[in-house]
Amino acid sequence: MKGLGCILGRYVGAAIGVGVLLVVFNAAAFIAFILHCSQDMPEIEDRVSVIAEGIERQADGGFSVSEEARLALDERYVWAMQLDEDGNVIWSDRMPKDLPRHFTASEIASFARWYLEDYPVYAWSDEDGLLVLASAPGSEWKYLMQSSTYMIEQATVWVPAVLILNLLTALALALLLGWRMYRAASPLAEGISGLAQGQGVKLSERGVLGLLSADLNRASEQLLAQRTLLRKRDRTRTEWIAGVSHDIRTPLSLVQGNAAQLEADAALPGQARHKASVIREQSQRIGRLVSDLNLASKLEYELQPLHIAPFRPAAMLRAAAAEVLNHAAGERVSVEMDIAPEAGVMSANGDEALLRRAVDNLLRNSVRHNPGQIQLSLRLSVSEQQWCMTVQDNGSGLPEDVLQRLRRPQENALPSHGLGLVLVQQIVRAHGGTVCFENTQPGLKVTLSFPRLAGENG
Repeated sequence: MKGLGCILGRYVGAAIGVGVLLVVFNAAAFIAFILHCSQDMPEIEDRVSVIAEGIERQADGGFSVSEEARLALDERYVWAMQLDEDGNVIWSDRMPKDLPRHFTASEIASFARWYLEDYPVYAWSDEDGLLVLASAPGSEWKYLMQSSTYMIEQATVWVPAVLILNLLTALALALLLGWRMYRAASPLAEGISGLAQGQGVKLSERGVLGLLSADLNRASEQLLAQRTLLRKRDRTRTEWIAGVSHDIRTPLSLVQGNAAQLEADAALPGQARHKASVIREQSQRIGRLVSDLNLASKLEYELQPLHIAPFRPAAMLRAAAAEVLNHAAGERVSVEMDIAPEAGVMSANGDEALLRRAVDNLLRNSVRHNPGQIQLSLRLSVSEQQWCMTVQDNGSGLPEDVLQRLRRPQENALPSHGLGLVLVQQIVRAHGGTVCFENTQPGLKVTLSFPRLAGENG
């Protein structure tokens, strides 16, 4: 909704800006029009004076017209006449026959500045009397504009008031149109917000934005259908993995039990008991892989509940080191512990069983994939913001392609191999932490980092 308020503000600002721009543009166009119409146009008084000076009275009482006056007269005026002091026409040029040849003082005062019949006329007083020049009817506009001092004083108040009223009206119209747009777009914004939160949307498809509402409704239907299909697929996959894991436990238990009995039977040759031992170990490994697969599937789709409780990471690491030493063959494996004093007394919150499983997976991975003497190093450090567990070995490390897959895992997909390491990532991420895999040449170093939560001490 904040975005809609910003849109409304920009819309109103744009509307006001357009209104001001139009006012400025119209004023500029009007001024340009006036300048264009007045360009290269001599003043009317200049034309009349040229004609008046070019008309001279002769000794015999007649009048002569100079060439310059004739050109100016023919260019603009359709007829002309010269009146004496008594109002009699003493000279004329193309004067219509229906006009009188004598005018009274009141008639002269009436047409001298405005119109004679339908002819716009201009008068010029000279030594011979009054020169009257007439333009074609309808070619010019001549009216008197009068104003009193009171009107001028009022204009200084009314003109700014009218301009302000126009601006306020434009602002009100912009606000009204913006509010209508806001009301039309508000359901769309709420619908988009609902889609972002995984909710269905059903908007009215009427109004100005009806087409957009219809498209949003169809998008909502398609997204809901896809979400339902994905949930069904994920649930089916998880249920299938859980079912297979459950069904395989019974035959694996039988295989492990019989293999253990054969391994302990002293009547069997040593080679046969060794083969039984291999069968037992590999069946146990299959059991762990199936369990890891089931757990990885649940963590992937957030179906595994976390039993969060306080525990001591130092004690958990020591127990993991003791177990790997107890199950290691001969003197092949050695473990070095590096726990800072403040980390040794620290208490953290988390699912201890899952975190222990992550550490066990890292330790078993180091022992299983590295022949010869294996030196394991377990470290625990703590700071104000986080606490970290580090598992490091002196083996051959991981291939580069495996490291790349672990650093950029594919979303919504379980790995085809390396399940134990991926399970470590999922357990750590479920606790809000991060995992860093790096080859140390020789060896592999894995650092599990977790944020320190409120209530954790140490």
